[in-house]
Amino acid sequence: MIPKKATKLYKQTAEDLDIDESLVEDFIEFYYKGLRSSLSSLSHPRINVEGLGHFVSKPSWIRRSIERISNALEKHDTSTFGAYSKKVRLVENLGLLIELEKKISLSEEKRKLHKELKYGNNTENNLGE
Repeated sequence: MIPKKATKLYKQTAEDLDIDESLVEDFIEFYYKGLRSSLSSLSHPRINVEGLGHFVSKPSWIRRSIERISNALEKHDTSTFGAYSKKVRLVENLGLLIELEKKISLSEEKRKLHKELKYGNNTENNLGE
């Protein structure tokens, strides 16, 4: 399968919908700009993209990132303005990662509670019956 270039897709879509090609290009850029910002903002542990599926934050990656940033903050020098602004960004990212970790643990607890309510407390014993 040979992939199509974006410029050909814009032109073909514009012809199919009978609208201007620049409008199609602007719309697609707007959509993917919002998608990139929601993926990089660390605000949701799970993001659904139509046609591509779900993007899920990995708890192990989040834990490692929290440890890495915490270690970097302990050793960080703030003697210059650039170093201070970098420390501020690290603190913000650490806060976002901690909030995301809380959301993931809360969703895991909800999932466990739902399984207990649905299948009962003893799912292993029910297999033998």
